Amino acid sequence: MIKVHELSDDFRWVAVNNYTENDYHQLVSEEHVTDEMLGYATDQHERGRLEYDAKSAITTIIFDVVTEDDDEGTYTAQVSFMLIDHTLLTFTTDNTIFVENMLADEIDADWEDVLHPYDHIFNVLYKLSRQYFSAINKINKQRQDIQMKMKKQIQRSVIIQLMDLETTLVYFLTSLKSNNDMLQSLKRFVPVKFSAAQLERLDDIIVEAQQGLEMANIASDIIGRVSNAYSNILDNSLNNTMWVLTIFSIVLTMPNIVFGFFGQNVDLPFMKNPFGWEITVVIAIALCVLTIWLLRRNSFRK
Repeated sequence: MIKVHELSDDFRWVAVNNYTENDYHQLVSEEHVTDEMLGYATDQHERGRLEYDAKSAITTIIFDVVTEDDDEGTYTAQVSFMLIDHTLLTFTTDNTIFVENMLADEIDADWEDVLHPYDHIFNVLYKLSRQYFSAINKINKQRQDIQMKMKKQIQRSVIIQLMDLETTLVYFLTSLKSNNDMLQSLKRFVPVKFSAAQLERLDDIIVEAQQGLEMANIASDIIGRVSNAYSNILDNSLNNTMWVLTIFSIVLTMPNIVFGFFGQNVDLPFMKNPFGWEITVVIAIALCVLTIWLLRRNSFRK
């Protein structure tokens, strides 16, 4: 769906939400968007990047944002900002429609004081970069809750929860790295001469993005270490269980040998002895005790 906002005589905002093939002809014929740039802006698998078409003078900024879905939970998705002369185009989906609303608030707030669309874009990018902080802090809080549960009882289901958090952080790290690379490229962007205020704002965005990247790295490292530690504890518990079962198996082999020997249909010792059964039981117990002593003496558990 395409919504066109005529903001002034020399500035238009074209908001594209849930791009479809039906929107293609309008964007190409009326907004003069090239196929290549349209492909970059609408590809949901693109990472943060900066593209410039010198022939048509089109600049495309792709930025990864934090979003949430009822089925997939917290993850990242891309939004695109495209500048053609005095027209700003934004490309969003249902999960990233909040970016369009955020931009609308920025435009309504200080349109008269803004000299260039980049000012609006930079303000939105600054807010989007800071959204990673709350998302990472939420993951840290979930990790702390999991650790409190693990102190009481270690379960494999909790390890799986830690793995899910670690997977989410991998997406965050990938998005933050691509966003940082894009912002650095934008700072060195030759076709546009940014003002001193715009460069200062861009530096603020870069600082926020780098801080988010550092937070994500620390959180990922902590979760990885916690997950490995509890996995080792579970493995050690399993080893202890296997050790006990092995000891029982070895010790209980002795009575089987004794009773199997005295169960032969041939003449055997103690056949005429009234205490023959008791003697065989004592022999079996003695062999069990001897086996345990030998295992302890040779440090079987070492």
